[in-house]
Amino acid sequence: MNADIFALDIGTRKVMGLIARQVDGRLEIVDVETVEHPSRPMYDGMIHNIDEVVSIVKQIKNALESRINKKLDKVGVAVAGRNLVTFVSKAEKDLMSEQEITASIIRDLELEAVDKISAQSHQKLSNLHCVGYSPVYYELDGTRVLNLMGHKGRKAGLEVIVTFLPRMVLESMFTVLERAGLELINITLEPIAAINAIVPEDMRHLNLLLVDVGAGTSDLAITKDSLVFAYGMVPEAGDEISEAICQALLTDFSTAERIKRSLEALEEIEYEDIWGKKHSTTASRVKETLLPRVESLAANIAKRARELNPDAPLHAVIGVGGGSLTYRLMPQLASSLNLDNNRVGIRLPKAVKNIQDKTGKLTGPESVTPLGIAMMTARAKGLKFIELTVNNKKIRMLDFYQKKDILGALILSGIDNKKLHARPGMALTVKVNGELRMIRGTLGEGAKVALNGEPVSSLSNKITRGDSITFEEAVDGVDAHAAIRDVVKQVSLDVILNGEALKIDPPVLMNEQEVSLDALVADRAVIQALESLKIRDLLKYKGVDLDILQEKQLIFAVNDAPQAMTARNFSLTLNGETADLNRTVRQDDVVEFALCRMVLYRVKDVADIPPTCGKISVSVDGEQVNINIEPVQIFMNGRRVGPDDFLVDGADIKIYYVKQPHALLSEIFRYIQIDPQRGRGKAIKILVDDMPAGFTTPLKDGSRVKILFEERT
Repeated sequence: MNADIFALDIGTRKVMGLIARQVDGRLEIVDVETVEHPSRPMYDGMIHNIDEVVSIVKQIKNALESRINKKLDKVGVAVAGRNLVTFVSKAEKDLMSEQEITASIIRDLELEAVDKISAQSHQKLSNLHCVGYSPVYYELDGTRVLNLMGHKGRKAGLEVIVTFLPRMVLESMFTVLERAGLELINITLEPIAAINAIVPEDMRHLNLLLVDVGAGTSDLAITKDSLVFAYGMVPEAGDEISEAICQALLTDFSTAERIKRSLEALEEIEYEDIWGKKHSTTASRVKETLLPRVESLAANIAKRARELNPDAPLHAVIGVGGGSLTYRLMPQLASSLNLDNNRVGIRLPKAVKNIQDKTGKLTGPESVTPLGIAMMTARAKGLKFIELTVNNKKIRMLDFYQKKDILGALILSGIDNKKLHARPGMALTVKVNGELRMIRGTLGEGAKVALNGEPVSSLSNKITRGDSITFEEAVDGVDAHAAIRDVVKQVSLDVILNGEALKIDPPVLMNEQEVSLDALVADRAVIQALESLKIRDLLKYKGVDLDILQEKQLIFAVNDAPQAMTARNFSLTLNGETADLNRTVRQDDVVEFALCRMVLYRVKDVADIPPTCGKISVSVDGEQVNINIEPVQIFMNGRRVGPDDFLVDGADIKIYYVKQPHALLSEIFRYIQIDPQRGRGKAIKILVDDMPAGFTTPLKDGSRVKILFEERT
């Protein structure tokens, strides 16, 4: 007994279920059940309310089961082309000599071409599901043929047009079928089903446009040169016309649907508006109101058809689907495509070959697509999915026979291919004392994959329906890291500081900056381990606060000869010799250091000043005065100073040496005192050896000085 074939056409406005059987090369339709949605659970061919659609599918399934007295658990379906994406793919296969090409070989070659599209990561198909394909042409040894079946040759090839829809569209369909207790065994695209039913291969040499006008979408398929070469979709259909009635007559959607369907049968239309008021109008008036919207729908279908078929004029347009009966749609479509009206028309189920409808219910164009679904399910011409779980998440993948493997399931479940393989940690490259070194990161740990609880060694292992895959993503290797002490070999220095024997490591420079041995090595760093250190490094090691050490350089000139001296608040020697903080310390050096008061320098510390050379004796108003005679006269920055004056930075020191012993008159005032009362109100007059004199008059040994006070005139 032939197995029953259950086909479902889940449309935007209604759901139709068919029971068919293959008998003597033809398909017999033994039962049909159609149920309209009581509300609007679907828009533009896409399921929005899953529970409502599940309820309708169960209602149809139960009705059919009760009449045929069999349980229905497997089903074939089709989906509308909402957001349809298409690709073209080719595949070739080398044949063994005398090997006859079978249906299995052709099927595998077709699926290989489909799989090529899915395998191309650059196509960004992670959010899409393949829903169908059509062969564009077949080749045998480079020559195109209509059918490969039964031929022999060296190489078979083909090109297919592959259609994809958003994953969410199919996932909602899968959910509906699963909740209704049905296993999906075949799925295709609605225009693929329709064209397989209504446009036989011997008509496809014509450039034909098939338009499947449903409630939510208008799906397109185009033939030429015996091929189906393009599919497309317009997101408008019969619902747009119903919504136009809603707006024109202020009715709810269900009333608008009833009015739309009765336009050809009734002259007078009666209805209630949204306030419950009863109205009556004529069918002709409603038709006139709808015409602009019909023209718009026809224009959009024509525009999409021209985009898909830009090179050749269409020979004819075939309309199917309940929406094709829309008032004036076919004539408007002819006008939009510049075709005669007799080249645009509706094709009915009676035109489908090798079909026997025992129910007598499949009469309208809305039955063409369900018939196509049944035919493709019977011939297994659509696509099949298998169910399995990845980390307890249920997924469905296309049944590509030999192509089903763990890798494909993991990628389909959304696992990034990068998480399958561990990335080795990045290495560090450094140069240490002129030698190039590489520090490697860890290799990481590969992904852990188990199939039905057993670890697998290869991601190409085959999978079957119901398998369970668990996956732990790969752990990337750790990037290389190292401290300075890990890459340099330090040689400690033995040094004595203030009598204490010390063992100290010379400093290490990384990119010319001193770093500690615990510092992390930077990639491409240049590291230099010094063999010596400076005194400042030694003091810092012993905890001396270098910030309190003051060291000032004094620059000056003595009789135009530049000199320099250092003033500081500490004493420092290296191996017994005065040293500065930047002197280099080497093995077994002895350093003495102590804090002290800041050393200040006097003029006599930098100038060569001879000792006092003698005295001269002079009389001042009859009294003998002994005057010390200095051997030099010192000027600092133009001002006369003594040997004990402090040296200032930037000083210009001039030293004049006395050739003959003498003194200036002004010097006597360092040795005598004058009663200020004597000179009050009087003018002073000084005589040297009875001659008028001034403060700069020179005195010599025996000179006589008189100081006179005279009345002012």
